[in-house]
Amino acid sequence: MKPKLLLILIPFLLLLSCTKQTEKSAPDIKGEIVNMEGDVTLAGKSTKIGDPVSDESVIQTGADGYCEIQFLDSNIIRVFEDSIIRISFSNSTVSLDRGAAAAVLRNLSSLIQTMDDVFTIKSGTVVAGIRGTSFYVKREDADTSYFCLCNGKIHLSDGNDQFSKDLESTHHLAVRISEKNRQLEVSNAPMLYHSDKDMEDLAGVIGQKMDWNAVESYH
Repeated sequence: MKPKLLLILIPFLLLLSCTKQTEKSAPDIKGEIVNMEGDVTLAGKSTKIGDPVSDESVIQTGADGYCEIQFLDSNIIRVFEDSIIRISFSNSTVSLDRGAAAAVLRNLSSLIQTMDDVFTIKSGTVVAGIRGTSFYVKREDADTSYFCLCNGKIHLSDGNDQFSKDLESTHHLAVRISEKNRQLEVSNAPMLYHSDKDMEDLAGVIGQKMDWNAVESYH
């Protein structure tokens, strides 16, 4: 069986207690559906604007649906049509199982206490980690994912230290990651599926602006 591409947003939770470093208990964080249209379900049930998004929630959109989830005031995720994401605040993860999503993240300090990567794409032993604030990601098929670093930093690597690359961008740097015959292929890609206005509008929902002249990194 081929390893599946997993797209996971992972801010690690650590806390120093006295002189011993221990794993931090997750704060009681909930998101909220702030915009939506069409067919959207939350935990298998129809949802509406204003509904809370709890820990370990599964959000699914239909062919005509989308929704936007805000959490910790200055973070927002847009789930595009025909998509499935899983959100775990306790593990600080957002996993894209199908479809596409975009995010503007400006306030993760309550979720992460270190400078570890906050967004990863995993395929077998290969990891793409990002410390930037804005991205777009799409599962093009079972073995191929498109990722655009709209603004920020990304680190591509594998678990065997055979491949490692750091990227940063002020204005959309895209790659396509695919796995064929158990071999990973990473190639440059054009800007697809989204626009400057899409990201600017998403940032505007949480009262933020996109700065296309500087590499931003928020924790």
